[in-house]
Amino acid sequence: MADPSKSEAATPKRKEEARNRGQVARSTELSSALSLLGILVVLNLSGGYMLTELTKIARYTWGGLGTFTFSDTDLRRQSLTFFLELLLVLGPMLLGAVVIGVTVNVMQFGFLFAPEAMQLKFENLSPARGFQRVFSRRTAVEIFKSFLKIGTIGVISWMTIAGKVPELMNLMNTDLVVFFTMVGATASAVMLRVGLAMLGWALLDFFYQRWEFDESLKMSKQEVKDEHRQMEGDPLVKARIRRLQQAAARRRMFADLPNADVVITNPTHLAVALKYDGTTMDAPKVLAKGARLMAARIKAIAAEHNIPVMENKPLAQALYRSVPVGGSVPGAFFNAVAEVLAFVYQAKGTLADKARQNQERIARKAWTGRLDEGQADLRP
Repeated sequence: MADPSKSEAATPKRKEEARNRGQVARSTELSSALSLLGILVVLNLSGGYMLTELTKIARYTWGGLGTFTFSDTDLRRQSLTFFLELLLVLGPMLLGAVVIGVTVNVMQFGFLFAPEAMQLKFENLSPARGFQRVFSRRTAVEIFKSFLKIGTIGVISWMTIAGKVPELMNLMNTDLVVFFTMVGATASAVMLRVGLAMLGWALLDFFYQRWEFDESLKMSKQEVKDEHRQMEGDPLVKARIRRLQQAAARRRMFADLPNADVVITNPTHLAVALKYDGTTMDAPKVLAKGARLMAARIKAIAAEHNIPVMENKPLAQALYRSVPVGGSVPGAFFNAVAEVLAFVYQAKGTLADKARQNQERIARKAWTGRLDEGQADLRP
C-alpha cells in the first residue's frame, strides 16, 4: 500500500539514483508482443526457404534411420549436423526476435549499465522482504496480468484453430509440403491474432508500468526539502563558510592597508583606502573600504602608519558603492582621485619622484594606446 505521506513527484536526482540502481520503467509485455510480431514478419519473408530446408532435414533424418549406426562417433556427428542445419534455418527468426527485444528495451529506457544492480545485497535474501514482495500490489497485478494473457492466448488460439480441425486431421495422410504449408498458415494466423491482442495489452501495461514506477519513486515534502538542502548546501554551513571567507578577506584587506597612499572619508561613516603605483598599475586601486566600525578601524590603522586621511564625501561615497576591494578606480573618478593623490604626494614631498615615475611610464606606453585621458590626469 502506498505511503500517503509521499505526495511529491520524484525529483530528477531521485530518478537518476534509481536508474543507477537499475530501476527503470519498462514493460516486458511490450517486448514480448513486438518480438512475436517480428517473428511473424520474418516467417512471412523467409517462410518458403525455411519450409524447404525443414523438409530436407526431415527427409534426411527419417530417411537415414535404416543405415544409422548407434556408435558414439556417428551419434555426435549426426547430432552436430542436425543442430547446425536447424540453426541455419531458424537463425533469422531467432536473430530477429533478439534485435527487436533489444530495440524495444532501448526505446523504453535507453542504454543502461548499472553495476550497482549486479552487486550482492544480503538484505534481498531476507525472508521478511521476500514475504513482502509475494504479497505486494505489484505481485498481485502481475498474477492478474498472467491470467489475462493466458486466457487471451487460449481464446484466440481456439477461435482460430477450431474451424480448421477437420482439415488439420486430414493432413496426416498428405505430402510433407502440404502438411507444413497448412500448419504454417494456421500458425501464422494464430500468431498474428495473438500478437495484435498482446500488443494492445502491452501498450496498456507500458503506461501502467510508467505510472507504477513514478508512484514508487514519490517523495514526502520533507525528503524534497532534505534533497534541496543537500544539493544547495546546509544554510548553517553556508553561512559559516561565508563568515570565514569574509573574515579572511578582512584580514587580507587590513594586511594590505599599510601600503595605501591615502584614505578618503565621509568623514565618519565611510572610509576608502587607495594605492597608486605608476610603474605597475594602470589606475589607482582600492586596498580597503568599510562603513561605521570598519571605517573607524581603517582610519585608526592609517593613523598608526602615517597614512594621510582626507575628507571628500562625494568621492568616498562613490568609491564605496562602485569599486570592490582590490578593484581599480573607474575612469569617471580619475580626475577627482588625481587631485587627491597630487595633494598627498605634494604634502609628503614625493611629488617629484611620482612625476618622474609617471613620465617614464608615459614614455614606455606612449605608442601602446593603453594610457587614456583619465590616467593622464594623474600626472602632476
